[in-house]
Amino acid sequence: MKLFKTDITKLSDEALMSRLIKSNDSIALAELYQRYGKKLLGYFINMFKGDVALAEDFLQDLFVKLMDKKHLFDTEKKFYTWVFTIASNMCKTHFTKMKLHYGEEEIIEGSKAFNECATNLHNEFDKQVFRLLLKEKIAGLNYEHKVVFVLRYHQTFSLKEIATITETNIGTVKSRLFYATKQMAAELKEFDPKLESKLFKIN
Repeated sequence: MKLFKTDITKLSDEALMSRLIKSNDSIALAELYQRYGKKLLGYFINMFKGDVALAEDFLQDLFVKLMDKKHLFDTEKKFYTWVFTIASNMCKTHFTKMKLHYGEEEIIEGSKAFNECATNLHNEFDKQVFRLLLKEKIAGLNYEHKVVFVLRYHQTFSLKEIATITETNIGTVKSRLFYATKQMAAELKEFDPKLESKLFKIN
């Protein structure tokens, strides 16, 4: 007989998944949602041009998929890369079916280099122009380049983690990120001539 209950908040993500796999532990699922729900919602919002309603639907669907596919999770691996892989595949399937492109609405808030560029501009008008142009240029990237750009500069995943999430290799991630970063920096160099070097420094 256990005298003390396990403090669920102190368990690792992988331990929570283990409980979920073994006993469909709803408390473990709730804790995972608490830890990653907001971050995943932000990811979907970024993918769907700020469409919160669609993002919320996808978030709910993701956790349904998580329950359905829990037996596929390897508890020796990281949960967060696994769940973002599911999220990324959901987006890819959606855009393939709809043949739509997505834009990035809030990436500037998560990117140090872009945020610094906006902050250093002398007046509010220039800042607004920069933000609008940034969104427009990101919207012009194709899916493969956008997804690595968002994961790197907004979600701040490592190159290895992005490769896992997008189910490619690090070389491919680097190539796509190089192209996207160079293109974005070139488009926005009038605001900060050193933006390209700042972005590549992050990599």
